[in-house]
Amino acid sequence: MSQDDILTHYESEWKRTADTAVSTDSLAYSTVVDDAVLYPIYERLIQDLRIKVSGGRVLDVGSGSGRWIRFFLDRYAPEAIVGVDFAQAAVDLLRRWAPSTPETKVTFQRADITSPSLRLDEPASFDLINIANVLFHIPEQDNFVAALRNMASLLAPGGRIVTTEYMPRATMRTEWMMVRSRYEFQAMAESVGLRIIDIRAGAFFTNDPMGIDGDENHSRSQFAQIRAAQKMLLNIKADASTLQFIRELFITIDRAAMAFCAERIAPVDMPSQKFVVLGRA
Repeated sequence: MSQDDILTHYESEWKRTADTAVSTDSLAYSTVVDDAVLYPIYERLIQDLRIKVSGGRVLDVGSGSGRWIRFFLDRYAPEAIVGVDFAQAAVDLLRRWAPSTPETKVTFQRADITSPSLRLDEPASFDLINIANVLFHIPEQDNFVAALRNMASLLAPGGRIVTTEYMPRATMRTEWMMVRSRYEFQAMAESVGLRIIDIRAGAFFTNDPMGIDGDENHSRSQFAQIRAAQKMLLNIKADASTLQFIRELFITIDRAAMAFCAERIAPVDMPSQKFVVLGRA
């Protein structure tokens, strides 16, 4: 798919979500296991790197149905959050379900981060730019570089970009994604004046296993099988205590696997998706 194809898909997807939503719970597109594993990692990253979120200005790129908007509002008190998405349907949904709070001014606008003429409403610069599950959906190389250049231009002094990437050793192309190798990604970031500051491994089994090198017939397929089984079990019809047991089991498995690997494997080599932190070079 091209970037235009992906836009067409998400215009339809977010409109369907908006039409059926009855509460913010209806907007969730991640699992409770994914959230339970990933959110503490992101919180620790923000703490360790002293990223200014409370009292700061946050840009959320590719806001979709507002997962990360809710993350920041629930845990921090930013001065302002600007959410952007290239699908107008997402922007319309967000304006309905994510109003400003007494502590934080929240605004949304449609924006294409690959546009050379990108212009955002105030504020003009940001302490944190969160860009989750977006960059690998930009298959065209010139658009990818343009997106990185735009993000660099929007950083406040000392600001950080946090993007979710897979960082395999070899670039991989699927119908939906152009997953660039760690070397290609780093070179493109450096070409626009950015550098990698930190990498934190995320959940193993709740996301596509694109961080694993090789074809679909080996370890990547086994990770995909575990992910499919997990999704099935999390959606079975069962009583509340059984569902809670299943959730806690998968959370424990993911955390245990991550802890074991963290003692032996560099974060960039983990099989998971990663939080990659960028700053100005």
